[in-house]
Amino acid sequence: MAFLAPWFLGGLALLGLPFWLHLLQQHKNTPVPFPSLMFFEKRTMTSTRQRRLRYIALLVLRLLLLLLLAIAFAQPYFERNVPVVSGKRLKLIAVDNSFSMRRGAALEDAKRLALGEASGRAQVLSFGAGVREMGPISEDPAALRAAVAAITPGDERSSFAELARAARSIAEANRTAIELHLYSDLQKSSLPGRFADLQLPADAKLVVHEVGSKDLPNFYVESVRTPGRIFDPKTARLQATVASLHTGAATRKVSVWVDGRQVHARDVTIPAAGRATVEFIGLETPYGWRRGEVRIDGGDTFAADDAGRFAVERSDPRRIVLLRNPRDSRSEIYFAAALEAAAAGAFRADAATTDTQPNLQNAAFVVLADPGALGQKLEADLREYVRGGGNLLIAVGPATAVVNKVPVSGLAVSGSRVADRAKELFDSVAKRDETHPVIEKMTGLETVKFYQLAQIEPGREKVLARTAAGQPVLLEQQLGDGRILLLASGLDNLGNNLPIHPAFLPFVERTAQYLSRQEESTQAVAVGETIELRAAADRAVTVEVLDAKGSRALSLDQAAKATSYQPPAEGFYEVRRSSGRQTLVAVNADRRESDFDRIDAETIVLWQATGAAESAASTAGAPAGQRREPWPLWPYLLFFLAAITIAESIYATRYLTREEAA
Repeated sequence: MAFLAPWFLGGLALLGLPFWLHLLQQHKNTPVPFPSLMFFEKRTMTSTRQRRLRYIALLVLRLLLLLLLAIAFAQPYFERNVPVVSGKRLKLIAVDNSFSMRRGAALEDAKRLALGEASGRAQVLSFGAGVREMGPISEDPAALRAAVAAITPGDERSSFAELARAARSIAEANRTAIELHLYSDLQKSSLPGRFADLQLPADAKLVVHEVGSKDLPNFYVESVRTPGRIFDPKTARLQATVASLHTGAATRKVSVWVDGRQVHARDVTIPAAGRATVEFIGLETPYGWRRGEVRIDGGDTFAADDAGRFAVERSDPRRIVLLRNPRDSRSEIYFAAALEAAAAGAFRADAATTDTQPNLQNAAFVVLADPGALGQKLEADLREYVRGGGNLLIAVGPATAVVNKVPVSGLAVSGSRVADRAKELFDSVAKRDETHPVIEKMTGLETVKFYQLAQIEPGREKVLARTAAGQPVLLEQQLGDGRILLLASGLDNLGNNLPIHPAFLPFVERTAQYLSRQEESTQAVAVGETIELRAAADRAVTVEVLDAKGSRALSLDQAAKATSYQPPAEGFYEVRRSSGRQTLVAVNADRRESDFDRIDAETIVLWQATGAAESAASTAGAPAGQRREPWPLWPYLLFFLAAITIAESIYATRYLTREEAA
């Protein structure tokens, strides 16, 4: 028997603890008052009786408990012989079909070489970010050749760590040694951060087949930044970064295309093995979602990365519905002015009172400024609006606090805490969620003075900011596919000084961007990254995703339940919600695939040795056709630990009860 973590055996020193409990701590002297000791004879008292062990069974159980616990943490194991196939190895034919393999005839060369190994007992794999089995293990050459022919170009980033993990899994499942044939351009960027992730299975043989051109120079579009929505085409800004690898300084033409039409072009000087940023002002596009590209005249052998896609929506200023208490005219003035200053014409506020029936259709979001009690029809319409994907900001002022419930949200309000403004008594924010989009870039929120705070019962809802006493100041609630932000005070400069505080402008700006979901489409994503479909796992709103070819990418079950989607290929993806809200997402390949720098020969030799070294250790002393592997004992020790713990509890309860009775 051996131990994986023998230093835990030092815990055996704890075996002295039960002896201390049973021996040294059991003797207790009870003082007895006596008037005089002059008539007592002096004698030396013996403590032999006090030092006798009591409750031997309980002591043994406690010693066993500590002993097994220390041994379990040390992870003991026995080595046992397990059978392996002593004859032919299982051949794994792994073809890299990542984005970089589109360069020249790299993938075709890899498939042609792989066909030469399509014989014997083998299985064909293709890999990019993950590994795909192109067919089952077979000895039929025709089936293996068909599996190789079925490999198609992909847009993912390659990962040798995933390939090694799949090889270990296949070897373990089939109890056989493998011979891994790797066909790849061997990009250095495909290596994992830890070399240990490249560990091959026992007795594995790695055969590397290098394909693709060894020319390294490459120009490419690294990134494109555009606003998610364009309201004034003449002032819209587009920023693109173009880069080069293993090249000298060069001048290249960079152009902007929207729906197949060129709208800008400029010559840009790119430094040697560096990058350059170019900015274009103005983006004349029709209304609606538009597909765009930034293209570079690369002049190299890899044209697939010479364009960067972006998606942009041209629209009029988005309409915001601001509903206020009929007795509150100040909130409208403060919020509308801040919105105009912060959003620069991106939003248009339609103000009305809560005793009217506003039009909520196509509203970017709705603001309820201390609404008080709402009519049944208006509250039902607002609730349906939020459930369908709309968003709501509610300022809970004194008129709302007295009704004991936040309208639409339904959260309970237990009262309102009011401080004396004249005596400078106020609450302030002490803790806040720095990661939330609304307050992550806000400065000075802690210095806002709150003289009136509604005592909202948050329940399970997310508290974004709270006072030192734990009272919520800003909360977020998910209702259906929509969001509700709750401010536990008003917007009228009476219950707080927020509307005249420097933090108010960024608060309004970030709130407008967040509730209008403007931040959702400001950036393109890379292949394999996540597109958020819904803010929470809500089943009320279905989501349909159309891939780059216009086909449905989700099953019916996924459309009702999936919260995110990872695009597997480049192109434009449409996200359609049953609420009517649509989004266009541009997907580009990971630009780490544009670096063709190759793995050095020393690294490949070390990778090949990971399987051979383990093989020598695992077959030492094992009969022919078998290998040795550890057989862990800690699961059995945990079972005995549980049984001994129960027995110790029963015995301890019995003895302690007996002592108390005595």
